[in-house]
Amino acid sequence: MATDITFYDNYEAALPAGSYRMVLQQTVNLQGEAARHYYRDQKFAVLAPRYAFDADEIQAFFPPGGGVADYRNILPHLVLATRNLPWERRPGDAGEPWLALLVVSEQDVVDGRVVFKTGTVADLAPRSKTEWWRANEVEPILVPKFERDEDPNTPVRLLDLNLDTFRKLCPSRKDLPFLAHIRKVDIANKVPLEMVADGEFSVLVANRFPPLGANTVYLISLEGWKDVLDASTTIPPGVARVRLITLGNWNFVNDPNGHDTFGGLMQQLKNNSTVFGITLPGTSGEEYVDNALKRGYVPLDYKPVDSTPTFAWYRGPLSPLPRKRLTQTIFERADAAMIFDTGKGILDLSYASAWELGRLLALSSPAFVKGLRLFVERRQNAAEFAREIEEFLKLHRSSFEDDISGDKGLEQVSITDELVQWIARLVLLYPVPFHYLVPHQSLLPSESLRFFHLDDNWVDALIDGAFSIAVRDVVKERQALRTDLQSTLSKIVYQHRLRLQGKNPTWDADDRYMSIPKSGFLLRSRIVTGWPGVELTAKTNARPDPNLPQILRFDQISDGVLFCLARGLIEDVTFREPREGLTFGVGSDGKLAASVDVKNDLIRSESPGVVEIAKLGGQLSSSGSAEFGTQMIRQAEEQSIKWFPGS
Repeated sequence: MATDITFYDNYEAALPAGSYRMVLQQTVNLQGEAARHYYRDQKFAVLAPRYAFDADEIQAFFPPGGGVADYRNILPHLVLATRNLPWERRPGDAGEPWLALLVVSEQDVVDGRVVFKTGTVADLAPRSKTEWWRANEVEPILVPKFERDEDPNTPVRLLDLNLDTFRKLCPSRKDLPFLAHIRKVDIANKVPLEMVADGEFSVLVANRFPPLGANTVYLISLEGWKDVLDASTTIPPGVARVRLITLGNWNFVNDPNGHDTFGGLMQQLKNNSTVFGITLPGTSGEEYVDNALKRGYVPLDYKPVDSTPTFAWYRGPLSPLPRKRLTQTIFERADAAMIFDTGKGILDLSYASAWELGRLLALSSPAFVKGLRLFVERRQNAAEFAREIEEFLKLHRSSFEDDISGDKGLEQVSITDELVQWIARLVLLYPVPFHYLVPHQSLLPSESLRFFHLDDNWVDALIDGAFSIAVRDVVKERQALRTDLQSTLSKIVYQHRLRLQGKNPTWDADDRYMSIPKSGFLLRSRIVTGWPGVELTAKTNARPDPNLPQILRFDQISDGVLFCLARGLIEDVTFREPREGLTFGVGSDGKLAASVDVKNDLIRSESPGVVEIAKLGGQLSSSGSAEFGTQMIRQAEEQSIKWFPGS
């Protein structure tokens, strides 16, 4: 068991979903009069998902969707971002989860035992209030035994399968409590997550080892199936099929020759020969062009005003090589940021594009424009502008110490918060479109890891463009804007990251964000989509400081693409399998560490691969799903990759 994961058996809601009545009686006694009684009968309902839930509820699942690998010794699982969802309804009266995973093989489908289709709540209507079956096109079919108050036209996904198959594959009521638990993990090294309870996930585990070949895992509702699970009900004559509600499904292939596991994909990535700079592959045979490509430039079509079409060079802020700071003090307009190669007659539009982008982003942000108006409406002096920002930042911090009074002060704090957060996000490149960062798809091919140095000149131009909408006069003090903002920007950026990690920001350091080297990487891989919540730690050459975050930004910026920005020069990065998604399974011999032979002794005789979970829990002496989880969980996989910046 990993020591940095906390397991819980379940989550008990004060009231499970359902309809309730609250009856209130009040008796009033008046001297000399008969007692008076007052009554109030109030009906109310506790709502919870029943037929569907938001896609965001699913954090991850394993095996990954479409994965091909050796999954013979694992039990598929599903991770939900809500800790309480599996227990918001009940299949019976013993507090079991109402959700379960059903592993269906390709052979089950071929044999005609399983049919998946879409329908409506009307397709679940029983024959009568006492007989929970309905006539079907071919044969009668059992439906869930619960009252349906929803609109009959409510869409629902259905799974029709043979009753015998359902009983063979579905967990028993004794199994269910072991197959759902809660994991609490530290989320500091993950992409920022929006959760009700930080780091708490509910996990559902299947009870079947996947057969060889194609498999589908269905997330099914067991609400209304208590009697069938207990096998204690008399099935009406001729009824041999059941109709289940399914809330999701995914497919994978169990093939020993595949490699779609965390370790398999990471090893492929590590062995990839293109793990270093963000550059276009290949050579042109022209030394000038090849040198430009090695520095991360791409050629783009360019049409100068009143001139013939040509091409120009562009490179985003993510450079394969470190960039020296320019002697240019400040970019007053986009044209001033153009670089012209007099020998070749070709323009470099990188910084001009950054300046214009900064201006457009500022103009499109009501929060930024509103904040700037507060500072600059009466002052056009850049030095005063910078000092005002610093003062308002202090005001912002003091607001947490109750030093602000009056509506005006509260309004200023609110505006300042919007302004400084916008600046922090800008210098960390949050609003920068992806094609400005990676202007050509060949710079970041599939299954690649590309390291970069952050070009602070590009970021300077971006900031200059943003502030150009407020500071228009070209005066000597304008340079003070960039200088005086250094300390302020550093505080904003570092505090922004610490707040995302749920930490209390402090400032007791003299690092200046725009003056220190910064580096990072882009990862494009199935790791990103198959293992959401992948964890990252990085070692850099930056001076250690407990008050400063090592990782400044880590998030998903496009489908299947992770972006990381670090303080200092990255020396190596370590990727770890997300702890909330660690898999359940046995060794290659079918046994657990406790020498319990699962595959030979605890498989249902009539159901290949289906585990007698309750019996297994008993042999492991598990008191509940939390203890069972710690005994069945497999060790986390991780992979470290080094970066040699000079290569």
